[in-house]
Amino acid sequence: MVTVSRRHVIKLGATGAAVAVLGVRGAGQALAAATNGVHIHGTLVVLSDTPGGPLSTKSGTAQQLPPVVKFIISIEAWGPDSDVSGMGWGASADSGDTTQPARVDPLQRIYSQRGSIVGDVVTLKGRMLFTNVPGDEGGPIITEANLATGHIRFTAGNSLSNAVLEGTGVVMRI
Repeated sequence: MVTVSRRHVIKLGATGAAVAVLGVRGAGQALAAATNGVHIHGTLVVLSDTPGGPLSTKSGTAQQLPPVVKFIISIEAWGPDSDVSGMGWGASADSGDTTQPARVDPLQRIYSQRGSIVGDVVTLKGRMLFTNVPGDEGGPIITEANLATGHIRFTAGNSLSNAVLEGTGVVMRI
């Protein structure tokens, strides 16, 4: 028969409390280390593409866009709200199903972005890593998205052109 004195109970209680505190501390560290993330995707409409851009065509002396050009973007970024970082891709939308990328698309691109989330506004800035458009590699990419409304504004540029795209899509925390 094992007897447990009051002193043993107090020791076990202190040890149990210490173990519990370490467990809570470990959980707190795990929560602090857990990342927040944001996912952004949508089919956007090209509002402008300055002269020299891949979507503009010459009409007389002025550069003009075709009537409606739709472009898909998808971005994932993780980290604390003050410093999220991630990657994205973009492609022309398929004319038959604008939620899907076109099968053959010379405008496909991959880019990195880093930024922050303040209130409902996600602001990301980065660089084009891969594109088939001459001169676009290394060009700036800027994404502004609203968690509450789903509004997305996407700007991509290089030394020759600067395209601005807008639309409503999915902007959510992950």
